[in-house]
Amino acid sequence: MSDLTALQLLKERRFFPLLVAQSLGAFNDNVFKYSLIILITFGGLQLQGMSSAVLVPVAATIFSLPFFLFSAIAGQIADRFPRDQVLKATKLGEIFLMLGAAAGFILNSGPILFITLFFMGAQSAIFAPAKLASLPNYLSRKELVPGNAMISGTLFLSILSGSLVGILLIRQSMGPVIIGAMLVILAVFGWLFMRMMPTKSAAAPDLKLNWNIFSGTWNTMANLFSEPRALRPLIGIAWFWTASAASITVLPLLVHDSLYMDQSVVSVFMAVFTLGAAFGSLGCAAATRNKDVLWLSIVGAVLLSLFAADVMMASAGRMVAPLGGLNEFFADKRNWRLLFDFFAMSVFSGVFVVPLQAMSQHRAPEKSRARILAGGAVMNAAGASTGQLALIGVARSHLPLSSAYAGIAIVSLCFAAFMLYRGIKKSW
Repeated sequence: MSDLTALQLLKERRFFPLLVAQSLGAFNDNVFKYSLIILITFGGLQLQGMSSAVLVPVAATIFSLPFFLFSAIAGQIADRFPRDQVLKATKLGEIFLMLGAAAGFILNSGPILFITLFFMGAQSAIFAPAKLASLPNYLSRKELVPGNAMISGTLFLSILSGSLVGILLIRQSMGPVIIGAMLVILAVFGWLFMRMMPTKSAAAPDLKLNWNIFSGTWNTMANLFSEPRALRPLIGIAWFWTASAASITVLPLLVHDSLYMDQSVVSVFMAVFTLGAAFGSLGCAAATRNKDVLWLSIVGAVLLSLFAADVMMASAGRMVAPLGGLNEFFADKRNWRLLFDFFAMSVFSGVFVVPLQAMSQHRAPEKSRARILAGGAVMNAAGASTGQLALIGVARSHLPLSSAYAGIAIVSLCFAAFMLYRGIKKSW
């Protein structure tokens, strides 16, 4: 039933333009971010003399910081004004940001790229609450799970394709120019698709906006904690972004510093990881039967934990060697086990998060839905930043990079136990 509903949604003007616009935006984000990471890790791009082991998680944190600063006002704006108008305005702003990104890559300028990265985070912080809060406006209750599965599945495919383009193209002779032009052109197309979305009325047109970052964020989080039924799935989503941010951010460093392989191997891991997440997310559309299915999230968390632990074990004990390529990578049988672990870990990440996304959306009251989901975005940013900053701690304390996956395994298992307990008590 759900898989049929998902296919029908692709024909709907109330859904398809949003799906395409967010996919193009995610593609652009990941072309930019992974081009920047590859330039730092393999291309010698520097900022203030920081090492790549520190600068990569710093870059990821710079992208996350605007979610702390702007999510509260973004949630207010998405409740105060028609959400489709907010989405259209942010997609227009993306065009100008991609012009800045193009200039940064062509000039090989660390300051321009890092400033653009911050404002890309700000644009995403404004876009996300409006997108998530608008889904229940355009989709019925039975369409929410398949709709979220399509949004998440195509998001992961956009992450995959964007990361591969950034990883493989940026260090080619004309790579920066081609990437710069691509970013601008796709941003224009994303804006044009977003303009096709039907207009809906504002949820709370009389809402008075609080522009104070600190009190606005405090009020947003207080509003979220007053809705415990929406809060619980949002906590799970925040953990998903914590684990994902840590896992993906550490990946180029793990390949370079632990496996002793080049950037072509990073692209293989990204392909396996994001295809698995897309498969897990889209699979939820068929498995949930349009209902809240907590057991899927519990199973997802447990299996995520098991395979994350095996990533740590399968990547340990490698001997220092000159950087190898794809031939050397695939010739080592240990790496096939590692690839399977990454695929399975990402599949069960998708299984874990999609039911929680649908729960949070339909449980949040309509008039304050964007503000509640904006509070979730603040938690997501806090979680992602925690995961990224933990990597700096790992680097500073000279722990093996694979220890990051031990942390993911432990916390995922603890969260599975928490969900099981609340489910038994019928208080989830």
